[in-house]
Amino acid sequence: MLHEIVPYLKLAGAVCSSLGALLLAWRVRSILKWVVYALVTHEHSLDQHRLLLSGNPQTEDTVSGVTKHLLNIQNRIGLFLLIAGFALLGIGMASNALVYFDALPK
Repeated sequence: MLHEIVPYLKLAGAVCSSLGALLLAWRVRSILKWVVYALVTHEHSLDQHRLLLSGNPQTEDTVSGVTKHLLNIQNRIGLFLLIAGFALLGIGMASNALVYFDALPK
């Protein structure tokens, strides 16, 4: 019976694994982008504070509130993408593993 659905399990496993990997890659890229934004903002603010501490006037405003935006994005879709990515990877691996049960001697 299992041998009849083996091609579908292989296809489902490949599709789910691919989609899961793409979702996780997209999520990691998004996280790294926001980490870079936060670091650039932090360095910019430190430069402006150094100017003030050395007695020079600020050339630009300091930036605040970056973590608020980062946490808002993290809480909205970020957790869903992370869970969906891992779930799809798990489903894909389970589908691929089921194919091997058909190859076992009977």
